[in-house]
Amino acid sequence: MINQKKQVLVQNIQDLLAKHQNFALVKIDKSTHQTLESLRKNLKKSQAEFKVVKNSLLEKSIRKNAAEDKVFAKITNLFFPLRNNSALLLLDKNWSDGLRAFFQFIQSEPTLTFKFGILDNNTYATEELLEIAKLPNSDELMARVIGQFKSPTARLISSLKFNFSKMVFILRTKSKQNN
Repeated sequence: MINQKKQVLVQNIQDLLAKHQNFALVKIDKSTHQTLESLRKNLKKSQAEFKVVKNSLLEKSIRKNAAEDKVFAKITNLFFPLRNNSALLLLDKNWSDGLRAFFQFIQSEPTLTFKFGILDNNTYATEELLEIAKLPNSDELMARVIGQFKSPTARLISSLKFNFSKMVFILRTKSKQNN
């Protein structure tokens, strides 16, 4: 007979995964409670959540979702069975802030690492998530691109102005000498 509490927990995990379509599974072996609470505080600023889950219950909820969603089916093929203690890093639609906050936190805490993740309906392994987390967010990238476009133009204009102003100065001094 299936335990009712476990069924409720599996349903809760399914609801979390439905609410947060962007998430990462994190290995939390040998992490202290204080470390995890500190991480939760940091992630809250980035609109991200951190929930410790039991691997067997997470596997059941993902397998249930796999029947309807190809992304979850891919997870079951690539990453199951799950090993080591795990937690869900639940991200909102603007996932880059939460992912970067987690990445910055794990720089000083080696007991936490990525296992896998789903971002914008794409599955990523540990190494890929680490590379994505290092990238600047979309607002920063837009600012850099605009700055790159503006910078050469500004340099061209200032160099043209400089040459023209230099020529005007020379012409003025020549006209004063002629007068």
